Amino acid sequence: MKRSGFTLLELLVAMAIFATAGMAIMQASSAHIRSLSQLDDLTIASYIASNQMQLAMLEPEWPGKEKQQGELEMANRSWVWQQQLSKLTDDDLRLIKISVSLAETPDEVLYQLQSYKGKPSG
Repeated sequence: MKRSGFTLLELLVAMAIFATAGMAIMQASSAHIRSLSQLDDLTIASYIASNQMQLAMLEPEWPGKEKQQGELEMANRSWVWQQQLSKLTDDDLRLIKISVSLAETPDEVLYQLQSYKGKPSG
């Protein structure tokens, strides 16, 4: 007499394989969601740094304040930015560094932007 079907052992092995595959998919999904969140934070931080850099470039006062910082709200989150002005060997040139962090973790810089500003003529 021939019996058809699966043994209990075969069912347990199949369930273990599916459970392992399910856990791997869940881990991959959560890692993907985390990376999307980080990418979103980096994008917003880059917008803030760009905006602050443009404001620094438009500042008519020369050479400007050595250090500035501020806090703003963007994308329903609070952000902190810091601007550092550094003197270079050329007196007519300054290095501007802008750092952006989340207000909840101000010591963790998410994005940093730097550029040079020349002394306005006249």
